[in-house]
Amino acid sequence: MINLSKVKQHLPPGLEDDGVEFYVGGNDIKCLHNGRRYEWGSFPAWIIEKIEMDMIGNPEAMKALVAWDITDSEEMMRQYIVCRFGGFDGFSDITPEGKIAHTEYFDCGRRGSCSFEGKLCPSIKVGDEHLTKQEINIIRKIASGKHNKQIADELYIAEETVSSHNKNIQRKLGVPSKLGIIAWAVKRNIIE
Repeated sequence: MINLSKVKQHLPPGLEDDGVEFYVGGNDIKCLHNGRRYEWGSFPAWIIEKIEMDMIGNPEAMKALVAWDITDSEEMMRQYIVCRFGGFDGFSDITPEGKIAHTEYFDCGRRGSCSFEGKLCPSIKVGDEHLTKQEINIIRKIASGKHNKQIADELYIAEETVSSHNKNIQRKLGVPSKLGIIAWAVKRNIIE
């Protein structure tokens, strides 16, 4: 018989714990919490309250929603959740301790062309630093197997600039090489 206590696996937040993982699926917002899947409209009240408090504490995102002409409170919250937490990345959006984590990259299809990028959707924080939009672009290209020359050509920058970004990204992520960047990007679903 297999000793199940020795089985190691990484389960999505909310599947077997008190964390919450939001995601977009079937053209709707859903979340996992305490072993249950909830659809928009049936989220537990405490989750809605937690998101509302986070919205209130984020005036830049609120200004972006209003500038986007989203002023209905329910639609504001829906868009806020999509932009900030929409990807299924395997990391709690609300931790089991009730803290909201803003470290998720979600490619909603508007990345790179959205005038609210970085205002409504979060920049990714790694340690005490944030990854820039350009660093995220380069991470995505590295994770898709592109070399510095290809990345430089696609982003219309010098190959030396790509190399400099690589070093900064490695330092921020605390990884020794591009392989570490790729592993980090794949875990967080930051791929082209």
